[in-house]
Amino acid sequence: MNNLNNNHLNILDLPNEILFIIFQKLNTIDVFHSFVDVNPRFNRLVFDSIYIHDLNMTTVMDTTSLYDQTSLIDPKVLLRICEKFLPRIHNQIYKLTVEEYSINQILLASNYPQLYSLSFINFQEEILYQYLTDNLILRDLTKQITHLNIDIKETIKHDSKIGSKIFTLILSLCKKLIVLNFCHMFPTRNYSPSLFYLLWENCIPSTLIKLKINVSTLVDCLYLLNGPLVCLSTLIINVSSTFCPLEYINPT
Repeated sequence: MNNLNNNHLNILDLPNEILFIIFQKLNTIDVFHSFVDVNPRFNRLVFDSIYIHDLNMTTVMDTTSLYDQTSLIDPKVLLRICEKFLPRIHNQIYKLTVEEYSINQILLASNYPQLYSLSFINFQEEILYQYLTDNLILRDLTKQITHLNIDIKETIKHDSKIGSKIFTLILSLCKKLIVLNFCHMFPTRNYSPSLFYLLWENCIPSTLIKLKINVSTLVDCLYLLNGPLVCLSTLIINVSSTFCPLEYINPT
C-alpha cells in the first residue's frame, strides 16, 4: 500500500477482524451510538453474538476512576439505545452490567430470557435496596440469575444496616444463584457492609457454591462463618478491620 492510499485510509477500509477488536475496546454505549445503523456491515459486527452476549452498559472504562464516577452518557443517547437497539438483541444477552442511573430504562426496554449473569456497578446502597425491594421487573429477573456481582459506593454510615439487608434479600430472592460477588469486585472500593445485623432466616439458596464478600470487621467475618454456608465450595472474605472485641469471641 503506497503513501497516498495510507493518507486516505478510513475506518470503512479496515477488515472486519480489526473493526471487531476496536469495538471490543470501546465503551458499548459509544459503539451502539456511533456505529449501529450506519451501514449493514457495521450492524452485523456490532450485533455479533460474541459481542452482545456479554453486554456492559456502563460508562466506566478504567476501574481506578470508578470510585467517584458520575453519569457521562447523554440521556437522549441512552433513550435511543433502550428504545431501538436493546429490543433487537434482548434474547441474545447472557450477561448484563448496569449502573445506577441507567438501570431503570434498561429494565423497561425489554425482557431478557437468556440472562443468567447480572452486575450492578457504582450503586448507592439505598438505591439498590429500593430496586431489589420494589422493582417487580428486577425481582422477576432474580429468579433466573445464577451469577450476581454487586458494587456499592462507600457510605459514611459505617454502622449502616442496609448492606446486610441487601445481602439477605439477594440470598432470599435468587433461588438459582451459583456465584455471588458482594462488594468484592474492585480493589479501589472501601465499602464493607456490616453483617452483624444479618438475619439468615434459612435464606441461603442450596445452589450457591461460591461467595466473595467484603466485610467490615473480624466480628462480621466470624458471624458469617457461623451461618448456614455448608453448600459453599469456595468462600473468599476480605476483612477491612481485624480488630475484634473480646466480648464477641466465642471460645467454643
